[in-house]
Amino acid sequence: MRNIIGYGGGKGGGSSSTPTEAPDSLHSVAYARVLDLVSEGEIGGLVNGLQSIFLEGTPLTNADGTLNFQNVAVDYRPGTQDQDAIPGFPSVENETAVGVELTATAPWVRAVTNTQLSAVRVQLSVPALSRADTSNGNINGYRVEYAIDLAVDGGALQQVLASAFDGKTTGKYARTHRIELPRAKTGWTIRVRRITPNANSGTVADVTRIESIAEVIDAKLRYPNSALVGLRIDARQFSNVPTRSYHLRGRIIRVPSNYDPATRTYTGLWDGTFRVAYSNNPAWVFYDLVLHQRYGLGDRVSAAMVDKWSLYQIGQYCDELVPDGRGGREPRFTCNCYLQQRNDAYAVLQDLAGVFRGMAYWASSNVVAVADMPSTASYLFHPGNVIDGRFTYAGSARRARKTVALVSWNDPADQYRAKVEHVEDGDGIARYGIQQTEVTAFGCTSQGQAHRVGQWILMTSRLETETVTFKVALDAAVVMPGSIVEVADPARAGRANGGRVRSVDGRTVVLDRPVLVAEGDTLLVNLPDGTAQRRTVSRVDGLSLTVSADWSQPVQPEAVWSVESADLKTQLFRVVSVTEGDGLTFEILALEYNPSKFSAIDNGTRIEARPVSVLPPSVQPAPADVALATYSAIDQGIAITTMVIAWKPAAGAVAYTVEWRRDNGEWVTAGRTGSQSIEVRSIYAGTYVARVRAINALDVASLPAYSAETRLNGKTSPPPVVGTLIATAIVFGIRLDWAFPTGPLDVERTELWWSKTPDRASATKAGDFAFPANTHTLMGLAAGATFYFWARLVDKSGNVGAWYPSGNGVLGMSSDQASDILSYMKGEIGKTLLSAELLSVIESIDPPMAGSDGDFAGDDTVYAGIVSTQSVLEEAGRAIAQQVTTMQATVAQSSAAVQVAQRAVAEQGGKLAAMYTIKTQIAANGRTYLAGIGVGVENDNGVIESQVLIAADRFAVLHPNGANVFTPFVVQGGQVFMDSAFIADGTITSAKIGDSIQSSNFAAGQTGWRLSKSGLFENNGNGSGGRRVDTSALTQIYDSNGTLRVRLGVW
Repeated sequence: MRNIIGYGGGKGGGSSSTPTEAPDSLHSVAYARVLDLVSEGEIGGLVNGLQSIFLEGTPLTNADGTLNFQNVAVDYRPGTQDQDAIPGFPSVENETAVGVELTATAPWVRAVTNTQLSAVRVQLSVPALSRADTSNGNINGYRVEYAIDLAVDGGALQQVLASAFDGKTTGKYARTHRIELPRAKTGWTIRVRRITPNANSGTVADVTRIESIAEVIDAKLRYPNSALVGLRIDARQFSNVPTRSYHLRGRIIRVPSNYDPATRTYTGLWDGTFRVAYSNNPAWVFYDLVLHQRYGLGDRVSAAMVDKWSLYQIGQYCDELVPDGRGGREPRFTCNCYLQQRNDAYAVLQDLAGVFRGMAYWASSNVVAVADMPSTASYLFHPGNVIDGRFTYAGSARRARKTVALVSWNDPADQYRAKVEHVEDGDGIARYGIQQTEVTAFGCTSQGQAHRVGQWILMTSRLETETVTFKVALDAAVVMPGSIVEVADPARAGRANGGRVRSVDGRTVVLDRPVLVAEGDTLLVNLPDGTAQRRTVSRVDGLSLTVSADWSQPVQPEAVWSVESADLKTQLFRVVSVTEGDGLTFEILALEYNPSKFSAIDNGTRIEARPVSVLPPSVQPAPADVALATYSAIDQGIAITTMVIAWKPAAGAVAYTVEWRRDNGEWVTAGRTGSQSIEVRSIYAGTYVARVRAINALDVASLPAYSAETRLNGKTSPPPVVGTLIATAIVFGIRLDWAFPTGPLDVERTELWWSKTPDRASATKAGDFAFPANTHTLMGLAAGATFYFWARLVDKSGNVGAWYPSGNGVLGMSSDQASDILSYMKGEIGKTLLSAELLSVIESIDPPMAGSDGDFAGDDTVYAGIVSTQSVLEEAGRAIAQQVTTMQATVAQSSAAVQVAQRAVAEQGGKLAAMYTIKTQIAANGRTYLAGIGVGVENDNGVIESQVLIAADRFAVLHPNGANVFTPFVVQGGQVFMDSAFIADGTITSAKIGDSIQSSNFAAGQTGWRLSKSGLFENNGNGSGGRRVDTSALTQIYDSNGTLRVRLGVW
């Protein structure tokens, strides 16, 4: 610091001093020592030296060798058995950041429970330490005292250290204290106290902080078989211990001796031996994990229990180079992952197998891995070697057919952070819509590989949607999960395509049944070694087929065979499971296998459908290129214009249905044809559109194919208008009659439309009636039901005439005449079996059946009896079941009887009846009197009717539970009497009012209306609307204030 001395003239004055600041006296340089165990050893090591070590996401060095961080020391061990300890780490430490302020009123306390510790290290700091003198402005140092206390096993706290920050610093200053820990059974309690009170002044900077605490175990360890990275980091560059990450080549594992994992090439044939090298081929990562004794299953599984030959094939498939989506090429599958926690061994192995689209399973005391990759079929199944000859198929649910996949993967260009690859199946979306799935590509660090994972999921869910289940005997249980099998199912194929060999003579195989086969087709046969082999047919002589090459093994009689031709192949399935059943039987479950998907996934090639059936498809393709044209011809002196609708054929179609419409009218059916065109004669001028559906042999129709709108010339006048349309009321129905206009007519049919409203916009079609029909009856309507009707004519070309009437429809109403309806119902009821049963006379009981003579139950003139009969009858086309109970008391010529009858009747032709009747009867003075009730339902010629009938002179409803018996409803002498009734909608032919009729809201002089038999009629407006009063001689009108305004009549 230098004093500035000024010189100047003028008037003198008093002296002054310049504030000074003392230099910093507290300086600290802290280093963080970090030892990271990065992997089980031995590993390939850092990919690119110090560029592969990242602190807070930044590499230690750049590509040009420049340093991004100063004073950083690095040491590395690859994880060998005999590696040396890393210098500078005499102890094992676990440091935990704290980052809290220490105040005089709130000491910091921490419990430590790890009784293996040797010491703890507490780091304290001050962001700045100084004091400003308010009298002269000088800035000097300051002192903050603190102490550290220790308690053992919950005992009293004892001070073990007293110290102070004493001096001045304008930057952060930190110091560390090591506190030795005595032996303890349960642990220790550490307390840090600030002794100097907080100044809480703007002139004093004295904030004190607890930065971290580290647990220390004094030991110098080599960590054999553990890959280590040791770092010494200058703390001045970081506020806390920085996060570290490393780009490493992982475990050095066993790989085939003829395999170079760096170039992914194979030299010669593999002899089954291994060497060690770094590799991220998922097949050999899987092999290492299965056999490693420290972290795998090596203590339970030996090398002899792993199918290494299958893994060799899978490994080669993984190493094949495929497009990476960016113009380059990359291995099909790689596995780059950290296994950081324990998990179920089966789950981990399945995750690893999933990298190469595979699965792992335990079979015959071996670990077997299989992959979904191109494979040849290993065995042939036909009803001849399947129990009961039955194949059971099942399809996946529609919701399981995914069309969009979101695949999570780790991006090496972004510190291996998780990214999501969006994959779509355009064909699948067009068919099933968007059905999304989210998956994580295990061990995937390539966007191209993630995309292929998504493509595989989507294509598999769309192309391999079917499973087959069947049962086999021991001789056919040679397949394993993952095997490809061929299924020759004649029921699915649509023709015979397999069987069993009758006899063999060298290359000539004699079949057991005739099949459609020609030279150049393929013959498949199961050989004795349990494999299926195919050969080209060179000669056909009846049931004898000669093939073009020798079999690898002699074909045996009774071996299963199948033939393939250009139009029919066997079905391919991949075995999913083989389950042992009872009696040496096995059930095989297999999933549809489409080999063309693999090239489509890797290279985007087209999917080829395999012809596995000659049956017409359940989904019929539509025809193409529907077109319209016309030609004119003279017929009896009249020019007739004919429309020609033509199209290109559709595969599998045996017929076509054709429709057309003019000027956006209704579709008109032109007919069904087996040709590729159809004609419509005598068309009208207008704009036409046609649509054609293809139909296959199973009568399955395609979606329609449409023509373009085409303007065609033709007749210009539409069909004439209907002459008349009359609606006549009948009981429960309306009869419609219409008349045609005079003159020559080209009419094909009449259209009738009806609606509940007079607006035709809400009308629906009642039917089409071929010319010259001119009447139609609508039955089954409610009494008094009203409808509106319209009619129009349609000519033989499908052209539609104008409506009649053009506006509101013709009103029609079913009969509302009570007398007609009752007469009709009487006749209908009388036709029913229930009515006949209810109105029949009860037959008298024969006196000998009245009872026991000894019990004096009766004699020939006075007797009583109860007879119950049950009977069933079955005869040609008829069955009857009935139960009848009759009670009767008789004195001379007078008798009384009660009968309960239940009957059920069924006849051929659908006639059915079920009845239950209760009848009472008396016979006196030569007459019989009946009363009864019947319940029944009958089906007579397709008309089903249920009814409850009552036969009585008087029918009444009694209310017995009040103070007095009350009769609200009585039918007597053909009349109905009701005490009170609420009717929502009533139709009355003639009404007689005994006293008055009024609205429900009538209040004299206020609201509502009332008409009395005296002739007085009072009509009040709503609210203040005024009122009107009429008598036989006078009319008076009052305003809203009750003032008489009009008087008319005699008064």
